[in-house]
Amino acid sequence: MTTETPAFHVLALSGGGYRGLYTATVLAELESKMGRPIASHFDLICGTSIGGILALGLAAEIPAKQLKELFIKDGKRIFAERSIFRRIIKNLGFRAIFAERSIFHQIKKIRVRAKHDSKGLRVVLAEQFGPKTIGELKHRVLIPAVNCTTGKGQFFKTPHHRSFEHDYQMRILDVALATSAAPTYFPMSRNDSGVFADGGLVGNAPGLFGLHEVKTFLTPPDVIPKVRMLSIGTMTIGTSVLGNDCLDKGIIRWGSGLFDLIISAQESSVNYMLRHSLKHDYFQIDDTATHAQAKAVMELDQVSDAATTTLMDMGLEAAKRALGDPLFQPFRDYSAPNAVFYHGPNKNDVPEATC
Repeated sequence: MTTETPAFHVLALSGGGYRGLYTATVLAELESKMGRPIASHFDLICGTSIGGILALGLAAEIPAKQLKELFIKDGKRIFAERSIFRRIIKNLGFRAIFAERSIFHQIKKIRVRAKHDSKGLRVVLAEQFGPKTIGELKHRVLIPAVNCTTGKGQFFKTPHHRSFEHDYQMRILDVALATSAAPTYFPMSRNDSGVFADGGLVGNAPGLFGLHEVKTFLTPPDVIPKVRMLSIGTMTIGTSVLGNDCLDKGIIRWGSGLFDLIISAQESSVNYMLRHSLKHDYFQIDDTATHAQAKAVMELDQVSDAATTTLMDMGLEAAKRALGDPLFQPFRDYSAPNAVFYHGPNKNDVPEATC
């Protein structure tokens, strides 16, 4: 008699700036119907950029409804505009308005900076997570970022393997800022581990990383694990060109569209591969914006009444569809066993017996 190999359940949350309100709405609706923290349904939660922030929140068992409210209450504080006019006045004084050369140099100086500073985001995250560390999280996480000090991808993790001896000491705040430092939108983020940029540059849809994590670090070498994965997107809108567009683009012409293209192309590729690898064990929740909706949610930092309403309405409908889909039922029924942690305040591994 053979028994079916237990499945590892992975939750993968994509990046997408303010469009993460769609993700948060889906999570809040699912959690309300499941009746317990959604993190308890998964063995591993992966999240990139805003998806990383949501993953960290879920792993800390912050109610998904509360995470959703962050977008509505603090969206404009997070994506506060840097005012060119105010900066000119502050830096040069009123008379400088009439000094053409001075104005030109100030505008040029501002243009090469990120669209938003990270002060608002830092304050909002600090209010949510305080001084808590990765080691205090109750559930396993994997959070991608790009280490600009080394030029390589870096993956922040809970101490769910004996070799993970560093990240658990990091503040959740610092990891959240590192994974969400989107190029052109926010400045890079510095912490004790280096200088970091948005995880979307290496994996906006982190599902493949989650699959690798289960196979490499959460199962014995001789075991082929069964993996079920729930992926939640952000209504990602792929950047494309029209037939008559200029093909010779420099950094100014590309602007933030270059980053948008990177994350949308990467996400579509990952979804394609995971569907082939996991087949019916891969369940994706996402929507394609209509032409009218795209106008409201095109930009990653577009905080408006139209964007907010569109993202919440679409997220609610997407959650309802998922709850009624038989392929979603295994996620709803599953209760993840307590995670084993090898280091930090939640250390609970059982030492190996010695002779």
